[in-house]
Amino acid sequence: MRQFIYSLFSICILSYSVLAQVNQNWCGSIEAMEANFNKHPELRQQFEAIQNNLNSMNQDNNAGKTAASNYTIPVVFHVLHVNGYENISDAQIQDQVAIFNRDFNLQNADTSVVIAPLKNVIGDAKITFVLAKRDPNGNCTSGIDRFYDPKTNSWEGDYQDYLYTWDPTMYLNFYVVKGIASNAAGYAYYPGSLGTGSPMDGIVILHNYVGSIGTGNVNQSRALTHEVGHWLNLQHTWGNTNNPGVACGNDQVNDTPITKGFTSCSSLTGSRICNASISENYQNYMDYSYCCVMFTNQQCVRMTNALNSSAGARNNLSTPANLAATGITPPAVCAPAALFKANRQIVCLGQSVSYTDLSNISAPTNWSWVFEGGTPNTSSVQNPTVTYSTPGTYSVQLISSNSAGSSAPEIKTNYVTVLPSPIATSLYESFETSTLPNNIWMVSNNSTSNTNWQQTSNAFASGSKSAFVSQTVAPVSTIELYSPTYNFNAMPSVALTFKWAGAERDTTTHSSYDILSVLFSTNCGATWIPRMTRNIRSTTAGVSIDVNGNFNPTPSQFVQEVIPIGSYSSATNILFKIRFVSEMGLSNNLYVDDINLSTITSIKDQYDNALNLSIFPNPTSDIISVAFDLLEDKAVEINLIDVLGKTVKCISKQTFGNGNHSISIPVNDLSKGIYFIKVNVNNVSSTQKIIID
Repeated sequence: MRQFIYSLFSICILSYSVLAQVNQNWCGSIEAMEANFNKHPELRQQFEAIQNNLNSMNQDNNAGKTAASNYTIPVVFHVLHVNGYENISDAQIQDQVAIFNRDFNLQNADTSVVIAPLKNVIGDAKITFVLAKRDPNGNCTSGIDRFYDPKTNSWEGDYQDYLYTWDPTMYLNFYVVKGIASNAAGYAYYPGSLGTGSPMDGIVILHNYVGSIGTGNVNQSRALTHEVGHWLNLQHTWGNTNNPGVACGNDQVNDTPITKGFTSCSSLTGSRICNASISENYQNYMDYSYCCVMFTNQQCVRMTNALNSSAGARNNLSTPANLAATGITPPAVCAPAALFKANRQIVCLGQSVSYTDLSNISAPTNWSWVFEGGTPNTSSVQNPTVTYSTPGTYSVQLISSNSAGSSAPEIKTNYVTVLPSPIATSLYESFETSTLPNNIWMVSNNSTSNTNWQQTSNAFASGSKSAFVSQTVAPVSTIELYSPTYNFNAMPSVALTFKWAGAERDTTTHSSYDILSVLFSTNCGATWIPRMTRNIRSTTAGVSIDVNGNFNPTPSQFVQEVIPIGSYSSATNILFKIRFVSEMGLSNNLYVDDINLSTITSIKDQYDNALNLSIFPNPTSDIISVAFDLLEDKAVEINLIDVLGKTVKCISKQTFGNGNHSISIPVNDLSKGIYFIKVNVNNVSSTQKIIID
């Protein structure tokens, strides 16, 4: 994970003391091209010939020239996601485009920090990037499209992966992904390194290196400035390798001094490494320092030459015909596409929901909302607030319009759930008669799969039925089963119990696994507090179970869980949910049965030693937390032991009261490796493995 976080563009973020600890594999462009050349040697020969030609053009123009023309490049962002945080917002992408236009048009104020010897060579590339307004078929577009694709988790970048590329002779394509298999944060292909029109001719980037908002941040927001530089034929400042700090080299540009490259921000005198009298350009976008703020004049000429070259058909992008075809100039006249979101989808009686219009393609000027079950029932306000006073699940519709026309209706069915008044009685649910969803249990699924919690007779802990999630769920789905709301203040000493059974399908690599968790909310679903998490990886009823097929457990394979309410005992409006998060394409059936919400005295004797031990995060390199529950006051001893059984740390040995407890343990003073947390409660022990990385 540490390598992943610091991959590629630590060029704008980290000090040398941190960077020195990680593998210098931040920019994946060189490796990506080499891998493709090894598969297609003819492309290497083509590339070398094109580079020789472009280098000759650059040398001919290296007579103090600067970029003289203005260029406009249509761009499209393809966001590959699995319905997680990697599905970044339009606003985050628009922010990135604004950063491009600032950096490539010398509008960034931080050039004021450029060291004196290089101030006179700061270049203005005069390149403007615009989100496309028409797609390759001539249809109106926002220049942003989204695809549910599990490849986003670990992008390999093979030819067949580039399913979504728009004609690269017309558009600059960006692929936004969650993870990259090479551990780089992004990469691009130089002009001429691929066949003209190849769908691979684009830029791949991690979602958190896009823009300065959302999952991005200011420190990483110039990663794509660097990658677009490669796409426009700029090398790293030390040359065409991915090895900064190794050998003095040049980038075929006259006004960038010979350098080894930097992995930290240097200084006027500290940067005089390759030549004792010349300060090097460690503040260049194409370096690996974290203080990149400039291109040079001759780098801008080099990019201009790339845009005037037929290599990769870069010379077609800014032509009047292409700008017209992509809807840039003249601007395409289009109706908007209706989109919206709500600030919350679960509310209590009488609560309000705020809606935000996210319509794109073109800006709307009129809005027509319909709110089933809400007050008001309709609205023409752009961002309305609606109150719900009747329990139920309701749909929402938006039509947005402007002078060019109206959008198709955006309808979100069963979008908002209004909870009934809190219940003050015990719950026992065995799913013998309850289909799902019903007037007691709500269900939610964030994936493209239609699979959800449902009643089944395939397996059960008691009776003849249970609730389950089928193994057919889409990869990395989050599927939730919601309880009614309860008034615990009228139900003293309450505990939640239930039984579950699950198994791991990934019997070979054990690289991923399903997760079962229980969360509580005291504010009608606005925020959620984790109360139990189980990795469905190796144990069901204490026995290792790997099932390379559909898991249908026997009653004896169900695990009993006990979750004391503790500090929530006075809550007057509380609900809980059981969440299933599937592993990447290898999920198995998960079953839940016999949910019981009742007083502790009725279950205490049977489950006296229930601990609900949870240890997180795991692996860790800094601090690990140990959380556990007690039904009454008990003596608890917690030790950290190594693989030889030796106690490394005695963490706690004291009596804890009834309720929920959490202890944070610093582990950054320990060597990397495998350890165990051993928790002893009244001479009954529970042990879990941890990894310190």
